[in-house]
Amino acid sequence: MMKRTPNCECSARCTARGIPHGCNCWEIKALPAFLKSRMHAPFAWGTNDCALFAADAIQAFTDVDIAKDFRGKYSTEAGAFALIRSVTGKGADLATAVGDAAEYCAVKAGLVEWPNPKFAQRGDLIVIEESGRLIAGIVGLTGRHGISVGESGLLRLTFSEAPWKRAWHV
Repeated sequence: MMKRTPNCECSARCTARGIPHGCNCWEIKALPAFLKSRMHAPFAWGTNDCALFAADAIQAFTDVDIAKDFRGKYSTEAGAFALIRSVTGKGADLATAVGDAAEYCAVKAGLVEWPNPKFAQRGDLIVIEESGRLIAGIVGLTGRHGISVGESGLLRLTFSEAPWKRAWHV
């Protein structure tokens, strides 16, 4: 499990009191602020695609960049998939490439995969099946929706609309 490190006034106070993993400021401040900042940001390969959106969200409340091996190295769909193949040694199948990239980032960051994706909790990294393709995202604030980025901003998808195929605890 990755340490969720809030950047707020209570972080030092919680640490001094011995509260494990600081406090819940990441879920009441950092994650909502991040989601609000991306609410209407359009999809853009290499800056605000589904994989970097999920990595940016995780970085917002952990200060860890799980996508550093990918960041700044592509700007097109073809470039993204070529980089996934190059970095992970997988991704020959475009249908599973995003899942391969998510797995690579999660394993490298030491995230533990949930035995069942339905166990995932707010802020966790997930791979979602949406319209016959896999996309990366995070579990939303209520724990009932997957959040990812779409053409004109955030997508909020229920499990029945877009099943979560894999999930890692952040």
